Amino acid sequence: MGKETIIYAIMILLQAGIIIYFVRRNRMLKKQVPSKEPAPDVDSYYGLRNLAINVTPAQLKLTIPGDETLVYGVVMDCDLGDAIVTLTAYITGAANIYFSTGGGRTGGGKSPAVGEAAVELVTAAQDYVGRAIRVTATEECDKGCVRFYLLTNKGIYAAQEQLLHIEDGTSAWLVLFEKGNEMVNLMHNSGNGILPH
Repeated sequence: MGKETIIYAIMILLQAGIIIYFVRRNRMLKKQVPSKEPAPDVDSYYGLRNLAINVTPAQLKLTIPGDETLVYGVVMDCDLGDAIVTLTAYITGAANIYFSTGGGRTGGGKSPAVGEAAVELVTAAQDYVGRAIRVTATEECDKGCVRFYLLTNKGIYAAQEQLLHIEDGTSAWLVLFEKGNEMVNLMHNSGNGILPH
């Protein structure tokens, strides 16, 4: 091997090393640069609803055995014609209600009656997991419908029912709807945590 060949090989290795250095450096810089994506709007109806549906057992300080499917929260969307009302209830007794037109009530579980009703709703929802389907998308209910999201340690399950079947008493989801409706009435009467419109 001649002297020129050795120098040429060293130059190629040096260039390769420089390229690798800059590639790794750029990767590190990208990891350190904060994301320019806007923070989620947690003050809007959609932001609050999204947070409610994505609450995890860990956030509620729950430990659930992995060998069972346990409902720890219920989110119920109901179409009122000109607005959607979203009720949230968790096994801890926490409860909130949001309106797509703005406003709502938070901290409903601070009222013992509301907290107990929230626990009853979530406990009753355990019997409905088999009637729901596992979902990844959590869109609002259709017109004239109510949609239940059952939050479990095995994912989110959903089912939708037409309100006319609730009203005529033929719906299999009637008991769960009535428990949710009772919570709404209790929260309305408690007057705690009113969100501004």
